[in-house]
Amino acid sequence: MRLKDHFRSAALGKRDQNGRLPFLVNDMVIEEQLCQMRCSYCLTEEYNLLMNVPDAKLRLTTDRREDWKAILDLYHENVDAPIMRLSGGEFFWLKGSTEFVAEACQRYETVQVITNGVFLTEHRLQALSALGNCTLSISLDGHTLELNGHRLPAKQARLHDTIMRHLDNAVNAGLRLEIQSVLTDVNVHGQVAFAEFLRDRYDGKVTLYFFPVRGEIIKQMGPPPGEHLAPLVEHYDEFAGVLPPKAFVEHIHEKVRGGKRTLPCYITSMMVQLFGQGDVSACPHAWIKPMGNLNSEPLLVIEKYGNHQHYDFFMQDRPRFPFCQTCVTPSDVLNLYLLDRVSDEEISRSAIYGGPRSMQRLKEIKTAFAPVLKQSAEPGE
Repeated sequence: MRLKDHFRSAALGKRDQNGRLPFLVNDMVIEEQLCQMRCSYCLTEEYNLLMNVPDAKLRLTTDRREDWKAILDLYHENVDAPIMRLSGGEFFWLKGSTEFVAEACQRYETVQVITNGVFLTEHRLQALSALGNCTLSISLDGHTLELNGHRLPAKQARLHDTIMRHLDNAVNAGLRLEIQSVLTDVNVHGQVAFAEFLRDRYDGKVTLYFFPVRGEIIKQMGPPPGEHLAPLVEHYDEFAGVLPPKAFVEHIHEKVRGGKRTLPCYITSMMVQLFGQGDVSACPHAWIKPMGNLNSEPLLVIEKYGNHQHYDFFMQDRPRFPFCQTCVTPSDVLNLYLLDRVSDEEISRSAIYGGPRSMQRLKEIKTAFAPVLKQSAEPGE
């Protein structure tokens, strides 16, 4: 029996009274091709889904909330998830984006929006803060323009001051924040200083998740192997107020030292990638060809979860798909939790996973999948 069959059987056995799969996160991407920044390591072009979409101007200026909500309705006919993670493109560039977040916050325990920080006006920040269950994840590779060399080309350098000001405003507005820093050849040496900067200003208010650049581009701009993150491991307690659980920091440290990824990944057992026009991909971190579209296949998720051939790539005892062997993301904190390397108390401090319903779902998933995880660890499986 293949590992994906074990996962499917375990998840189907825990469906709710309405027959819905018990996922943790609805990871939804809307207009992933629409972003005003041009980060040199962006995966959108590498994993371009070549969707049939209207022109950019129309998409930016048309309020399409009803279309997005219709997709959510189709998704939740067969899936229950307490958390929404929302991204683009740059989602806050879209008309109606703040209002859509407000509506989503009525549906989910927690909504996290991944953003480059450029459009976080004070009015928007106050509106998001007032929701009470919205968090932000700001993409930022360091506290200096130099460290953001792969995010901000020379013609966009002026945006750095804007983003840093918006980061400060977001903290002052009372929003819980995560920062995602992509480690490359230009910024890996500065992550300790970045952590010091955050600790000195926002201790206990932001969490810095760093992870190496992924995909083929790692050959051109990946971080050089080394002990760059060793001080954060050795002096973890001094930085704990702005860092994720120590096991995650150690995991990234080992990867940056030059180690090949061996940590199993179970992310596809807890979520799929949902796109705003209805496409569904098996993994939220590797956008290979979609498994289908909810508009034409309303039962797609429940029928293809653990069945579709793409799960042969992702549901493995260790990373086997070439992309997976280079892939490390903030979601690895979930893998470490399932493997008992991150505790309930540690993950409950997370801005996105720490809600009571989310923690209950995490514990249920861990219990349901315990026999599967044991099976995947046994030799010969």
